[in-house]
Amino acid sequence: MNPPGNPEIVPRPLGAPGSLSHAALDPAGPGFLPLASHLSATRVPPPRRARLGPDAFGVSGPGVRPRLVSVLRGEGTFVTTGHQPVLLLGPLYVLYKALTAIALSARLERTLGAPVIPLFWIASDDHDWAEVGGTAILDRADAPRTLALPAPPGGERRSVGSHVLDGPAMEVLDALPEIVPESEFTAHYLELVRDAYAEGRSMSAAFARLLAGVLGDRGYAWLDAARPEVRRAAAPLYRRLLSDWDGTVEAEAAGARALRVSGFEPPIPPVEDALPLFFDEGGGRHRVRRDGMTPPEAWLERLESAPEGFSPNVASRPALESCLLPVTATVLGPGEIAYWSQLGALFDALDVPLPSVQPRAAWTLVEARTRRILERTDLSAQDLAMGAEPAVQRLTREARPERVERALDRFREGAEADMTAIEAAVAEDVPG
Repeated sequence: MNPPGNPEIVPRPLGAPGSLSHAALDPAGPGFLPLASHLSATRVPPPRRARLGPDAFGVSGPGVRPRLVSVLRGEGTFVTTGHQPVLLLGPLYVLYKALTAIALSARLERTLGAPVIPLFWIASDDHDWAEVGGTAILDRADAPRTLALPAPPGGERRSVGSHVLDGPAMEVLDALPEIVPESEFTAHYLELVRDAYAEGRSMSAAFARLLAGVLGDRGYAWLDAARPEVRRAAAPLYRRLLSDWDGTVEAEAAGARALRVSGFEPPIPPVEDALPLFFDEGGGRHRVRRDGMTPPEAWLERLESAPEGFSPNVASRPALESCLLPVTATVLGPGEIAYWSQLGALFDALDVPLPSVQPRAAWTLVEARTRRILERTDLSAQDLAMGAEPAVQRLTREARPERVERALDRFREGAEADMTAIEAAVAEDVPG
């Protein structure tokens, strides 16, 4: 039982039955992905040194930094998760992913007898400002409201993490105290937001600071994917992609074919003669393609002279993570599980180990006031999990007087009889 003022935490399944993510998580399913539930001391990849130094990482919690150094030396491993640097941390499932990675790391560390660090990969090289620059909150009337920062000039073609909080953005954030409901937690979390989202700070740095404030001393590390040293360290993987263009394209196609054979449409549609790679020379990112103007040799020359201009796409980013770091397991949501399911062939082609997959925890938080409303209407959180419409229909039906229900039944019966007569008349008039 929860104390009266605490929210009820209701677990719920991840991935709808029949979906690709549901099939991938089924131990008896098609086996698209290795599952973290199968990990043991005898089923873990051998230790590997990282390609990044400790200064590239941020840490939160006592004792994390020396343990991080041990892992980077090859004396331990990571459990990773991540997300774009969404305004105010975005949906709750971002926190669910981080908490799942922290819990899984503790369990694996006991199993393996070696340091296991939870790592949050901040995908600051993403370019979807519409997804990152806004977030949904509840206002004081318990109505959903979208809080959105003004789109910066050229925002759709620049990495989101590099955007700096300016005056117009601060005006939006300064209005937050007048919007959010008041509770015993409001002042604390508003102070965390003010501390993190300071004018002149980048979106990725603000996200990292707020995440650390919310998670407290639970002990984890984070990595900003757009840091120059990360992009330089990624150059060997990008060189491999560029040097075996046909092999990369075929590996992507093979992953898509494997899903289609099992009856699923691949979430990442292959793009003809394009690599899973972007290049940005200052005017916005472009997909790396093989055409008459830029042959593979020219792309390799660009990589040698400007490795910081290259970044992965959705298909190559997971392989980059495991190329740079010793990763034993990764925590994913249902959409990520779906597209990871087509990446096994690409991992193999790049000679990068595919980590085991742990689905993130999925919960419904039912606050005390909401719980009282559910109890009065004889509903549960599970009743609303697949949408409110069936519950609304049931409540409406139960609230009708019996005489209204009988009249509606007579109306439905009459309408059905009339429709049958119309169909019969039409059938008589239709030739053949």
